[in-house]
Amino acid sequence: MASNNPTVNRLEQKAAEADQVIEYIKMQIALLKEKAVLQASKREEKKLRVENCRLKREIKALKEQLVQTEVRNGVRQIPVPSTSSDEQSDHVTAAPKPEKHEVPVVPVSVSKTSAPAGEQVEEKKKEKKKEKPDKKGEKKEKKTTSGGDDDSKPVDVSRLDLRIGLIVTAKKHPDADSLYVEEVDVGEGIPRTVVSGLVNHVPIDKMQNRMAVMLCNLKPAKMRGVVSQAMVMCASSPDKVEILDPPSGAVPGDRVTFETYPGEPDKELNPKKKIWEQIQPDLSTNDQCVATYKGVPFEVKGKGVCKAQTMANSGIK
Repeated sequence: MASNNPTVNRLEQKAAEADQVIEYIKMQIALLKEKAVLQASKREEKKLRVENCRLKREIKALKEQLVQTEVRNGVRQIPVPSTSSDEQSDHVTAAPKPEKHEVPVVPVSVSKTSAPAGEQVEEKKKEKKKEKPDKKGEKKEKKTTSGGDDDSKPVDVSRLDLRIGLIVTAKKHPDADSLYVEEVDVGEGIPRTVVSGLVNHVPIDKMQNRMAVMLCNLKPAKMRGVVSQAMVMCASSPDKVEILDPPSGAVPGDRVTFETYPGEPDKELNPKKKIWEQIQPDLSTNDQCVATYKGVPFEVKGKGVCKAQTMANSGIK
């Protein structure tokens, strides 16, 4: 037992020294934390001072604009002494400045300042009325700039979204004897509902399961209570109407294009711009019954051209 006492004493001494080292490390960590917090607060204080200076400059500029606007509107300016607190807030350590500055008085015409208050109010109302037309002009400019993309495109057949469609079913309109209501597959997965005035020109059995050329970007329109989402393209004369036939091998969704009129169609034709109405007079069949725009055929790339059955040199609509 006696021989073990020196070993135990050394261990106890080492433990005591370890405890002292741990306490010292804890104190150092606490000091480092305090130092980090202090540095962070100083950085934040500096940032706030910079922001404060920026805001003061903005306020000063806005005050000057306000004074100029009031002067233009005939408001009389009264000198107001400024306080030194604004200057002190810019620099916390700066000594207070005893001198005071006055806001410079902008000269105002005698006729406006001497006029009664009632007359000044009337003058302001007149000035506001004069300014209103300018605001309307600004609104018009905004509208024209927002719609500039469509206006910049040429008005030609490339604006039309012409696609091959399959008339899956057709039936008589419940409230109109001269109209068909068709369900047409144009390659979108869900058929579109189309209302066509073809009852007097195409028998209903010739409308079933039939390929056709569809105009797909007209604004949907309600016809006798049924919303029509496209239009069947037909060769037309006062006495006869024929649905245009796509080339063999064409499938629903195929795009009809025109060789010399490249470009993507509008998502939806704006009825106010009358784009369809401007293009339609140049659509016709040629002497071989081929559908054309200004002589350029309706074409499905790699598959052929669209044609009427018998109607040559006829309009298309």
